[in-house]
Amino acid sequence: MDIEMARQVIKVAFRTCSELQELLPLLKERCGADEYKNYALGIAAAIDAIGVSLTNKALAAHPELVEEIEAKVTRYGSFK
Repeated sequence: MDIEMARQVIKVAFRTCSELQELLPLLKERCGADEYKNYALGIAAAIDAIGVSLTNKALAAHPELVEEIEAKVTRYGSFK
């Protein structure tokens, strides 16, 4: 995978994880405690799987992206 593809994979992974995290307050507000817990655990598992399956692999192929990502997240609050 070239570095541009790695950037794209990481951007999509970050965006997807962010959208999943945005569900948590809504679920907590609109679901019972047990139902919320089940969804929260599923979201946590999905975010972990995205990290392991996509982000970590792209960063392993292009470790130089770590500094770039950290700088953009610090400056803009996200990796866009």
